[in-house]
Amino acid sequence: MKFTYSSKLLWLSTAALSLGAALAQPAQAAPLAANSQDVYIGGNIAASRAPGLGGSVDGALASQGLGSSTSTGTPGTSGGLRLGYRLNPNLAFEASYDRIGSTDLQSAIASPAADSASGTWKAHGFGLHVLGIAPLDKQWSVYGRAGVEQWHTSLDTASATGSTPNVSTTGSNTSLALGAGVAYAISPNVDATAELVRYNRVGTSSTGSSAVNQVNFGLRYHFL
Repeated sequence: MKFTYSSKLLWLSTAALSLGAALAQPAQAAPLAANSQDVYIGGNIAASRAPGLGGSVDGALASQGLGSSTSTGTPGTSGGLRLGYRLNPNLAFEASYDRIGSTDLQSAIASPAADSASGTWKAHGFGLHVLGIAPLDKQWSVYGRAGVEQWHTSLDTASATGSTPNVSTTGSNTSLALGAGVAYAISPNVDATAELVRYNRVGTSSTGSSAVNQVNFGLRYHFL
């Protein structure tokens, strides 16, 4: 059986969440270790991919009366913020602010007139997530992430000749989020993270939509 990116990520995140939940049982049965509960804040830089976005943007332009063929660039590097509460060494909850960097678009317009258009597609969202954490030693741990994200997406295009209308639309949708990552404790208060996250759908029919795969590198500060 051939595994796709999404099925591998689902397997990794499910495994990490399950392992974290299993390890959390004895932690809950005994008194929590010192500093096992804490609040943390963090930030990250993100690189994203939105496969299949071009065809979906064509659908959004068609709803505006434009027949088009659209090619897309790679979303620009973006950033995000995290506010988390670690209940015990194996379980944490996070609120997040995430962004999909601006993606350049080039559309060849066939109707109602021959034209070309350029523009951008971008999104930002707020999420709620649960993390299942499996410590490997005093410094390294792996974790799985599952949650929901509320996205706000915008599509803007401009005609090259003025013979077809410009388009500017926005939309909001809710997406599922699955991820898996690794954390390294630089000090008792600071750790570095690297993770893969997949959002199953970002955008609407009016803006164009796509699943988004995102790689995040971040730092977190724990208020122990």
